[in-house]
Amino acid sequence: MKVVFAVAVASSSCLLAHAHSSSNARRLGGTPHFKTSGASSAGPVDFKMKSRVFVPYGNGDGYAFGMGAAEKSAYDDLEKYSYSVSEQGYVNVVDWSDSSKPTVQKSLALNLEGFKLTDVNICPGKKLLFVGHGAKDTVSNGRVRVYSTVQRGTTVKATTFLREIETGPLPDMISPNNDCTMLAAACEAEGAVINGELIDPEGSVTLVRKFDTDTPEVMHAKFGSRLGTDEELIAMGVHLPLPLKAMEYWDEHSSIADKLNFAKARASYSPAMNLEPEYLGWSYDSSKVYVNLQESNAIVTVTVPSGAWASQSDFTLRIDALGLKDWSSAGPTQGIDLIKDNTCALKHFPGFSTLRQADTLQVVNIDNVDYILAACEGDDKEYGDYAEKFKFSELVNDDGTATQNGMTVSSEVHAHATSQKDLGADKSRRVTVGSAAIDYSNPAAPEIKAIVGFGGRGIAIFKDAGDKLELTWDSNSELEIKVCEHFPWAHNSVQDEEFAPINGGLYNSSDDNFKKALRDMNDPAEDGCDDAGDGKPGACPLNMTVDDRSPKDGPAPESMAAGEACGRLLLVTATEKSGVAFVYDITTVTKPKLLFVKHLTPISKTKSAGVAYATRELGDIDTEGVIFVDPAHSPSGRAGVFFGGAWSGTMSFWEFECPKAAEPVASSSTSNVVCKTFLVMLAGMLFLA
Repeated sequence: MKVVFAVAVASSSCLLAHAHSSSNARRLGGTPHFKTSGASSAGPVDFKMKSRVFVPYGNGDGYAFGMGAAEKSAYDDLEKYSYSVSEQGYVNVVDWSDSSKPTVQKSLALNLEGFKLTDVNICPGKKLLFVGHGAKDTVSNGRVRVYSTVQRGTTVKATTFLREIETGPLPDMISPNNDCTMLAAACEAEGAVINGELIDPEGSVTLVRKFDTDTPEVMHAKFGSRLGTDEELIAMGVHLPLPLKAMEYWDEHSSIADKLNFAKARASYSPAMNLEPEYLGWSYDSSKVYVNLQESNAIVTVTVPSGAWASQSDFTLRIDALGLKDWSSAGPTQGIDLIKDNTCALKHFPGFSTLRQADTLQVVNIDNVDYILAACEGDDKEYGDYAEKFKFSELVNDDGTATQNGMTVSSEVHAHATSQKDLGADKSRRVTVGSAAIDYSNPAAPEIKAIVGFGGRGIAIFKDAGDKLELTWDSNSELEIKVCEHFPWAHNSVQDEEFAPINGGLYNSSDDNFKKALRDMNDPAEDGCDDAGDGKPGACPLNMTVDDRSPKDGPAPESMAAGEACGRLLLVTATEKSGVAFVYDITTVTKPKLLFVKHLTPISKTKSAGVAYATRELGDIDTEGVIFVDPAHSPSGRAGVFFGGAWSGTMSFWEFECPKAAEPVASSSTSNVVCKTFLVMLAGMLFLA
């Protein structure tokens, strides 16, 4: 009788704990809602790594640097499993029930070989897993595959395929809203040269309701010309990498015209061909979706119809340009490093600005107002032999004339180019030939009107003011300054997939052209180093690549997440190629405070990526996925952050340490897995009795 009573009590406690966790309306990964009136006076005192796991790139196995093993990740806070999508077409599962010793569950891997996987997300309460994938090309419609999540019990239940939902081309990001009643997909629709011709579909957002039934409602919010003409968008400050008149110039008049064929794209042209959704976030009340157009330096707000979706046009759109960052002395920044000299050398350069070009967005609701947090990485477009990104010296000659046929240089640009040269700006600094820099009004004789680079080299916060987005705050030069202070050996440094070792997994699976690129990166006579960190020649450690990205996009923060820790609202971002994470307190959203600067892979200072991976010392490189967990959703019961390194194939869990007086009590939801395990044990005791 005592054993029976114990089982009953334990069952009641566990059910109550699970009910408490399920009653939390905001799913993990949803839009945080924060009331500043309830904020604590002191935030976290430390932020440190608790554990790391290396994720396979294959079907539960296969380990190598550079294979994109953790391209995107999601975490199920109820069952304590994470899911990582691999560029090779697999979804691998990690068990976090012991957050200090995460383990890969080989038998639970999902084999989607042949699919171009783009993203993964979860509705834990509905036990649903979403996997986004593109078509074999980037111009045909993609899909979202829906599965049941892995479920614990006496026997673990693996994922089960439920249904597939068609989206627009290349669903680069998929995200449910807060209560998991709707799903949105940012369909990038990336153009491609196919059979010698440019095919470039329009960007769009796919909205889905009733995705947990066999008859989901689907709306394709296509941009078309609803946001304006080329001229109207340019006047609003939206950057068009290749507007129609630019297509005409490069196709008919430029120095590379004989290598291009834009005829079909020009004949079917729409401004939306320039507008490629990269990332999205839901408003707290689920009435809007904020969609990031990275290459166009803008955000589209889609107002979601609340009633019946009677037609495919029952939505409204608004577009807001994110503006240029002015790096001259007249601007608000502390300068920029455009000089490749192996030192931190921030200066103001007259006439030099950059597109912010956010990669990741994170929406937060503060005191009932939605704010959009943006990691301003930078990016550009390429179509075959056409590349939007130029080295400045390959666009403008030393005498101030343009290198391209028929193109001219304004007198203002000529003067600014001279001033920048006198200040030591690298002649290979990357600049755009899109609409922000060049006036293509006369396609036969376009004029270079400005010198504009890529990426805001920081983070920015925008407020939804109802009829527009307003810039609330920008980090200006702080990311470059703080990396120079804390990790000068990682200042605008680089480690990416091209640093993979010869005869490794990536090398052996690559074509001849990429194999040559890897050989060059490992050859000290080309781009490699005499000592890769093991006393042998090979790819360089981070401390040997200082300043490599200074003429390009600088620190390039690419990922972003936010949530509550220690009673404060925090923002976490990480740089793409140098592996540095920043934690800001944004409780006072107009005056964020930098709390921590951490390096995600300190061993990379002296060891190349391949060498450090082989010894399992490597940290997170190319953190495409960052997941913020508050205590109620954390595997350890403490607020923390998951960092998923795409090229490193790693997933790390970092925890916040709160002041002793403010140490949060873990939500009973954290005991979900423990409850299940305990019940099984007690049931066994009862059986034996």
